[in-house]
Amino acid sequence: MRRLTHGFVLLASAVLAQGEAMPPTAGENEPPPFTVTEKEIQIPGVTIDRNTLEVRIAATVCLTSGILEYVVCKPGTFEHEAIFTTTAKPELVHAALLLAGLKPTQLIPGLTDLWWGKAMENKDSRVNIDVEWQDGAEKKRASLSSMLRDRQEGGGKPAKDAWVFAGSVMVPHPVTGARQYAGNASGILVGIWPDPSTVIQYGIPSENPYENSHNGLEIDEKHVPGLGTGVTLVFSRQFPEKAHAPVERDNPR
Repeated sequence: MRRLTHGFVLLASAVLAQGEAMPPTAGENEPPPFTVTEKEIQIPGVTIDRNTLEVRIAATVCLTSGILEYVVCKPGTFEHEAIFTTTAKPELVHAALLLAGLKPTQLIPGLTDLWWGKAMENKDSRVNIDVEWQDGAEKKRASLSSMLRDRQEGGGKPAKDAWVFAGSVMVPHPVTGARQYAGNASGILVGIWPDPSTVIQYGIPSENPYENSHNGLEIDEKHVPGLGTGVTLVFSRQFPEKAHAPVERDNPR
């Protein structure tokens, strides 16, 4: 095992090789250490499998019913309208997704209507998101989309696998003016309602879920793990020809 404590030397090299810059964080002079083994790269809170290129983070179920505007957020932000909380830092998940071969299609403020089609067509930005958890002696894995219902279709169908690596944006700090990664400030890692700060965005317009009963997405109570369950979120590049097969619709609790 090789422990690197003087910065993202290898990580930055891999990221720059893909033509992307590692997003800086205001007030941090030293990048966090990371560990490289034959099988994986470990950044604080994030693990990258070097063989499968799957990116894993730990999360906790914070909501098991209701409408959603977000899916994954940091504690103390949007738990009332998200399924999972995580302490993984959004900018480090961003870096890991770059290493996994993904390229962001940035959601530009004010240009959301132009983003939808472009983002879904960009194969290098499409993300699979799976959820792993332990149910007694059984380890389970299901697609995130199977835990969501599309209210636009009467609530009877799961959401589509339409997750897009948007990559957040850099914004000035409200006090210092220094550039900061917006996802770190907002705490949004995976979102449904279009927000330029989110790292991964749902790629299909779903309208405001609070306006009527046919807009947006909601939790499928029968298929989400119980409140407080610790899970692993697994992100990987989506190849259209290998998109998720239909998930068996049993009760995972």
